[in-house]
This record gives sequence, C-alpha cells and structure tokens, in this order.
Amino acid sequence: MEIPTQRAIEDVIIEPLAQDGGVNPADLRRQLEEQGPGLPIDSLLAVEVLVRVEQRFDVQLDANPATAEAMQSVAAFASTVRNAILALPSAAAQ
Repeated sequence: MEIPTQRAIEDVIIEPLAQDGGVNPADLRRQLEEQGPGLPIDSLLAVEVLVRVEQRFDVQLDANPATAEAMQSVAAFASTVRNAILALPSAAAQ
C-alpha cells in the first residue's frame, strides 16, 4: 500500500462528513479551516467516520484517550491514522 499524505487522509475524513451534511467537501474544508488550523470537528461526527477510515486504510485505531483526543480535529485524526499506517509491517517494507 502506498503511504497516503496527511492531506489525502484528511480528505477521506472530510468527504463522508460533507456527504452527511449535504455540502461540497471543498466547502466543508474551507469552513473547518476558518475554525482553526487543526480543522476542529465535533467528536460525534468523527466517530461516525472512524469505521469508514479504518476500513479504507486497513488500520485499527486503539480505543484510548489519545485517539479520542485526536478525533477532535480532522488534522489530528488524520495524523493518528497516518501514524497507524506507518506502523504497519507493510509500510516498513517501503
């Protein structure tokens, strides 16, 4: 698997949030950027996309306080997902 960029993971997180909200993903990204550099989101919304993101990138995030905190923003959530991808044995081979 090619290791995705931070931005690509953010897009995978933003897309279902935008679909659920009936807005364009680019518009939602702009709205989130206006709220802060971390692209803050409601943690309940992040939980809704957690399973989709784990399936899309074939990773399993630990259910712990660090993951819960990361899910407060798209950027931190994407970083956590990317770190999980980088920790996979297949990523070490690249």
